[in-house]
Amino acid sequence: MQMSGFVALLAAIVASRMINERGYRLLDSDAKLRLMDGFSKTRSYSMIPLLILIAAYWYLITQTSLDKQLLNIGYFGLLIVYVVVRSILNQTKLTQLAMPADYRRMFSIGQVVSFLGIAWFFFAVFHDM
Repeated sequence: MQMSGFVALLAAIVASRMINERGYRLLDSDAKLRLMDGFSKTRSYSMIPLLILIAAYWYLITQTSLDKQLLNIGYFGLLIVYVVVRSILNQTKLTQLAMPADYRRMFSIGQVVSFLGIAWFFFAVFHDM
């Protein structure tokens, strides 16, 4: 079961990249420039909360005697919240940047594919526990 989760995660990453690239090709040069400039700070700082979450999880799971199942539920719950908030912020930013509707639709589809791959991965990993 865990192997299917890993395969689904890899497939989702590849499919999401392909979808996003197809959407990127829909943009003209001006829109591509607005997109890169508009997300420059986001690319720099969006990983910080994720890294803090991972570090806190690692610390709590290895250095404390807290219930592992409770920690897993809390960690993956916060991870889902992070993904949803990032998705909302990305969509808001795309609207502010006046990206075409076709691009926003392709971007959304790519995010859904990624989320489904991640969801299946975590389901497969924790299903056997």
